Amino acid sequence: MTENNMLKIHTGNCLDWFNAYVKKFEDISGPNNLLVLRKKRHTMRVLAHVREIIKESGAGQELASAIEIATILHDIGRFPQITRKNTFDDNAGFNHAEEGAAILAQIDILDPVASGMKEVILNTVRYHNRATLPDGLGQEDRLALEVLRDADKLDSIRNNLKYLDPDAPHGKVLKSGLTWHNQKYSQEVYELARKRQLIPFKTITWSNDFILFLCCWIYDLHFPYSFLQLRDSGRFDELLSRLPETAEVMTLRSQLKDDLNWIIAKTRP
Repeated sequence: MTENNMLKIHTGNCLDWFNAYVKKFEDISGPNNLLVLRKKRHTMRVLAHVREIIKESGAGQELASAIEIATILHDIGRFPQITRKNTFDDNAGFNHAEEGAAILAQIDILDPVASGMKEVILNTVRYHNRATLPDGLGQEDRLALEVLRDADKLDSIRNNLKYLDPDAPHGKVLKSGLTWHNQKYSQEVYELARKRQLIPFKTITWSNDFILFLCCWIYDLHFPYSFLQLRDSGRFDELLSRLPETAEVMTLRSQLKDDLNWIIAKTRP
């Protein structure tokens, strides 16, 4: 059996392992059981996006299988985070990506994987939640991370839209520390968005800052599928519609929408 075929078969083994792993947390999570199930469903939706993005990524068969495995395993650190910290917020002292890589380093699920691809998988799990990717990554590491991070962002926007409400359980589901307000936003965040820059989370105070943080992810996506999904799903328009209708912000909304359409036109084959 070739290495490619063995790795593809092992993808199914990893999925079986993931389902059994999550089941353990379902059994002990008590009132947080819904959060456990939500993260399980998130992983499956991200995997569906990843499989589409891989088709246009240029990844060979071995790397494509490694990316699928990394996707299945990328959020395994979320489940101990839920049970120990009662949150999805990495700022609460528990980095779920680093925890996930540490868990994988201690078990044998990746033993059948050749050392080079195993390292790609571990790096993809370890770094997938970084605001920016570290320097010095190999070409395969970077491609795997770009594929997963695009897919993860697409589903994160979907999920965040469900909880962009002051009455939602955002302390558990969104990042903590947001102040909800229909009109207020930080001028620093506004200027970063106007300059087409990513928004550091430490600059976010208001719920509108968080919406702009999500909108500016268009400047950190990499594949035509990702841009088209964001536009054609209607979710980018929905994000923009949640922003206040001041003259300043309306101008920024138009810029963001025009930028997304321009990127789509530029990246289409």
